[in-house]
Amino acid sequence: MDDQLWALCFLDEGVALSVISRKETRCQWLSGEDQARRHVLQDYLHYVAELGELDDAQTAVARERFALLMEQYPEPETLVEYLNDLTAGLTRIVWFGPLYALAEDYSDFALALRAHYWEEYGEGEEDPATPVPEADWSYLVDAMDDFLLHGDY
Repeated sequence: MDDQLWALCFLDEGVALSVISRKETRCQWLSGEDQARRHVLQDYLHYVAELGELDDAQTAVARERFALLMEQYPEPETLVEYLNDLTAGLTRIVWFGPLYALAEDYSDFALALRAHYWEEYGEGEEDPATPVPEADWSYLVDAMDDFLLHGDY
């Protein structure tokens, strides 16, 4: 599994929860940090602009704000806090970062995903916070879909 993979996972807060009463989470795997940041500035911002019904001028202002935040807050967790403030009521990013962090870090989302992973793929004796070995990262990626659909995050 490529240790450079990054993911952007976000929850549709407005439409999904009000119309269909269930989580609608999207997760995009990207080939590295640079591609992930470009994806946020292009595709994710475009999606947010559509949800918020922004015109071209408003979208341009939003792009400038996103770019400024990305420059000021290069740490993914801090950046996500500020981006989520801007997109409140539309979407909420639940994960933006590298695969290795999902497998090893101790953020709330990574811990919850690993607990789900060990429940599904473990032998029942693992501590849910145990990092996932690199050889098993592909299974962690597979577990992500089910976790996003059923998990509590």
